[in-house]
Formats: sequence, C-alpha cells, structure tokens
Amino acid sequence: MTKKSNSELTNTLPHIPQNLPFNEEQIHWVGGFLAGLHSRLAITQENVQSVKAKATALKPLTIIYGTQTGNAEQVSEQIAEQAATIGLSAKVQDMDDVDIQQLAKEERLLVVTSTYGEGEMPDNALALWEAMEADDAPEFTSTFFSVLALGDTNYDGFCVAGKLWDARLEALGATRIGERVDCDVEYESAAQEWMDKVIPTIAEKGSESQGALPENTPKKKDKPKFTRKNPMLSKLLKKKVLTAKGSSKEVCHFELSLGDSGESYKAGDTLNIIPRNSPELVAELLNQFRLEGDEDAPSQPNKTVHDVFTEDLEIRVPSKELIAEIAAKCPESELAKLVTAKDSSALDDYLWGKDIVDLCQLHPGLDLSLEQFLPLLKPLVARAYSISSSMLAHDNEVHLTIGSVRYNSNDREHNGVCSTYLADVANEGDEVACYLSPNKHFAIPSDNNKPIIMVGPGTGIAPFRAFLEERQAFNAQGENWLFFGDRNSETDFIYQQELSAMQESGLLNRLDLAFSRDTDQKVYVQDRMYEHGADLYAWLERGAYFYICGDAFRMAKDVDKTLHKIVAEQGNLSEQDATAYVNALKKQKRYVRDVY
Repeated sequence: MTKKSNSELTNTLPHIPQNLPFNEEQIHWVGGFLAGLHSRLAITQENVQSVKAKATALKPLTIIYGTQTGNAEQVSEQIAEQAATIGLSAKVQDMDDVDIQQLAKEERLLVVTSTYGEGEMPDNALALWEAMEADDAPEFTSTFFSVLALGDTNYDGFCVAGKLWDARLEALGATRIGERVDCDVEYESAAQEWMDKVIPTIAEKGSESQGALPENTPKKKDKPKFTRKNPMLSKLLKKKVLTAKGSSKEVCHFELSLGDSGESYKAGDTLNIIPRNSPELVAELLNQFRLEGDEDAPSQPNKTVHDVFTEDLEIRVPSKELIAEIAAKCPESELAKLVTAKDSSALDDYLWGKDIVDLCQLHPGLDLSLEQFLPLLKPLVARAYSISSSMLAHDNEVHLTIGSVRYNSNDREHNGVCSTYLADVANEGDEVACYLSPNKHFAIPSDNNKPIIMVGPGTGIAPFRAFLEERQAFNAQGENWLFFGDRNSETDFIYQQELSAMQESGLLNRLDLAFSRDTDQKVYVQDRMYEHGADLYAWLERGAYFYICGDAFRMAKDVDKTLHKIVAEQGNLSEQDATAYVNALKKQKRYVRDVY
C-alpha cells in the first residue's frame, strides 16, 4: 500500500461509509467532527511550511563567553533566548572551543566576559585571547560586534577583560554596533538594558540570511530553579571548628540540607550563600547616624533602616563612590589627598583593613545624611564557596569548608560578612538562603582512569575532598595525588583523619604536606611540587589533570611559576616551549583553577 503525501491527505475530503450503524443525526455529527479535523490538518500543514520558510530566513548570531564562575555563560544563554524572539539563530560558544579563523568570518558577534583577579582574562579565555593578540591575528572587517563586561568595582581591574576585547576587535577592523556596558556585581539590570539595545541593532546588520537553522544550535537550557533573586532555604545541619586550639586561624566545616528542593550538584560546583550583616556592625553604623534602627528606610516601603542595614546593603566594604564622597566632603583629610593624587597603591595601603564605620570615625566632621549615604552603598551580594562534598557520599547534603575572617584594626574588631555569619550568627537548625552554581570548568575527568594532581592548601582543599569522595563513589582507577599545607601541622591539619583513611584505603595514592611554620625555613606547596618535579612531570606525561584551588594572588601564581619550571627542567624544554606545553594543558582542560 502506497502512503499518501501530506498534500494529498489535506486535499482529501472526509468520507463516511454508508454501512456504519449510525442514525442520520449521528452521521451528521461524525461528519462535522471529521470536517473539523480535516480543516485543522490543513492549517497545521500550512504552519509547517511557514515555520520552514522562517527557519531559512533566520540570521546567524555568534555569542562567545569568558567565565570563571559561570555567570557569563548564563548571561550568554539569556541573550540567545532573547535573540531567538526576533529571528536570530544564536550559537553560544565557550571561548575555549572557539577557532579564531572561523570567528573572524562571523558577521554578528556578541562577547560576554568576566574579569579574573586584578584585570586578567578568565581561564577559559586565555588561549583565544592569545590568538587575538598575536601579530598574525585575522582581520574582522566583516564583523559587527558589541561587548558585555562583568566585573566588580571593588577591584582596580574592573571589567578590564571586556575593555580589552572591545578595543582589540575594533583594532582588527570589526564594527561596533553598541557601546560596551561594564556591569558591577549586581549585573542583571545593566545586562538586560544592553541586550534590549544591542540585539535588535545587530539583527539589522549583515546579510539577510545564511541558510536554515544550524544543526548544532544549542538546545534551550533549563533556567536554574533557585537564584540570588529567588534563593532556596537550606537547613544548617551541623557546624564544627576544624582547626585545633592554639591555631592562629579558625576554619569551620558546615553541613546543609538540600531538603525537598530537588537540587543536585557535582564535585567542583559552587554554593552561594546570601548572608546577613552582623548585629554588632549594624549597631555601630546605626550609632554613627544616631538612629535607633526602627525608622523607615528612605525609598524602601515597609522596611526599617535596621532591615536594610542587615539584609540589603554592603555595610562593611566601602564602595568607590562612598570613598570619593567622603574625600570630597573632607578635602583636608589624608584620604582626600590620596584620592586627589590618584596613587592607587598608596590609597590601597590606607584603606587596608578599614571598613565603613572606620572611615566614618576617621572623619568626624563628615556631613552626610542618611538619604545621601544609602545610595553610596553597594547591594549585599552572595558569597560563593567551593563545595567540599560529593552528593554520592552525602545524600541530599552540601558541605562547605570556610575560614572565618577576623582581625583587629583601628581599635575595633572586624569580621568577614559571610564567614562569621555562618560561624557566629547562624545556628544548627536555622535556614540559610543560598543557591547552587555549576562550575563545569572545574570537574573531575570523565575518564575515571585518568590520574589527577590536586594543589589545595588551607581551605583550598575543599573541592578536592569532594573530588576524592566522588572518585571513590565511581570506583575510579585513576591515581590521586594531593598537595596540602598550612601553617602548623598540629593545629591546622584539617581533615587529617579523613585523608589518612583515604591513604590507607588506597584512594589517595600520594599526599605531600607543607606546613610553613613547622620548620625554621618556610615550606609551601610549590616547594613540595618542585621536590617531586620528576614524578609530577611523569604524571603529566601519562595524561594527568592538574588542579589548583585557593588564593589567587600569591599561591596560585607561585604554583603556576613552579609548574612552568618543572616542565622546562624535566622536559628539557626552553622557557617558550615550556609555556607552550602548559598552554596545551589548559587547552585540553587538563590544567584548571578555582582561585579567589
């Protein structure tokens, strides 16, 4: 029997056999029902043809992102969704996966990138950016572009990565169709405004069409269920101090329940905690303005000043806007002279350890009303922490390993906002507002036979505890090597019993320790790496993955330098070739970092 085509089906009138056991009224009803189906089928076929015609008219748009924590990727997905509503076929690409020669052929390009540390490119952008900076970089003369930069105004290198991309694309001949937007930590509103302007503009540029919808167009991703605007409430199940009595620091272990949220995570992912400011700091700030706290907050209906100081605003770290305002109102002050001199290094030294209350106390003549003061404060944002557990080992729980920030300065005790919120304010049984963020760039190898090398001193051990638990759950055969260290072995060797048990079971094949205060000569994790350089290089040659977690400004840089040195010496390579070797590891996603 030959199948009829769709056109044949739609042009065939419904026929009711005469021998059906229906009366005349029933036959009329069935006839009307079938006629309705016939007309709907015809309309459906017309719609199919219309959709096919529209698909061929979709204009391609390329969106590339550079990210350290995943925010730029999420924004890129949002751009793609919005672009689709006006006839653009968006392709979202991780900068790690971009070929520069192909990129130069794209007519419509949007770049979304964060900035890492003090003005560096995110790890996944390094290889592409190196190609962009090269003397033989291709021209982008047929490309229309715009850049969205994500950053934090507390850093001097605010949005530097985005600024560099913006300038370089222009230098290579690309045409800017919308001004770059530099977003602060609370980026959503600014990003949306940029999208609303740029997407319709870029849709009008370039050729009308380049064919049908690309086969590799990414599927629409599910939006996260919980975000900083809509966090989940997770019960604090347990907290304990990991460091021993006599330690110069306090590191705590926290266990939270995911409850009935339905959320899940993988080793390497991040939990974002939405903190509350400490009652003591709130009280000190209220005292500065001679307020009780129960007064209505300006421009915030149904909220008191105490509420906004506790829940909404960053009242510890002074914003650049507040610093500039204090300098302007107190022109004879030391702060004003440093601001005027534009000596960022000297200004940083002056501000080190000072919070907003300190600055208010150091400028007793400051004439600043509450209505003027509040707009100068930044929103209280979530703090991101590397998860230190695997769900495969701790069902429906998420663990964190956090160092409590405490110090004395200007005759006052100072505390970190989130670390001491969890350590001092939140009690077991309390609910903590939080949300998960995936970190696909910092994950264990998909091949369980691959060896891994982990460098995580101090709280940098957090994700590696999760890695080891997950490798154990997967019965991974790949070897595991951990470099860990801190100040004193007697007081600061956190998770010592767990690591010993992992060694005894054979899960942790090698554990090298560096406690800097145990000997006259300070020893750090990079020193232990260098001592075992031959073995480390041999592991890399066997396909090992190399991970770093912890301090971005000192430790991570020192470890990176040591890795280059080991590769050069053990591989008998020049400095240039050693750099190429390490860059190849990054390109293969075998050298990854989770640093802060």
